[in-house]
Amino acid sequence: MKNLSGKSHNILNIKGIIDDARCFCAVRELRWPEDIRCTHCQSDKVVDHGHDETHPERQRYHCGNCNGYFDDLTGTIFQGHHRALSV
Repeated sequence: MKNLSGKSHNILNIKGIIDDARCFCAVRELRWPEDIRCTHCQSDKVVDHGHDETHPERQRYHCGNCNGYFDDLTGTIFQGHHRALSV
């Protein structure tokens, strides 16, 4: 493919490199670098609570302190987002 200067460039297809599982893993690592914290009370008494039905890569959690439920995207700009995170 040629750009405006007329030079040819190879186009890298990043869709094959970055899938939803890796995107959610990156979100978790950036959001909770130490321990996963409850988005409601900030407690670290959090356990995995299954996965989202529409996005199996999205982990759900339950807080043993406030009894709240949340997932990887709760409280982010992607909350309520029903599309894949990958490009």
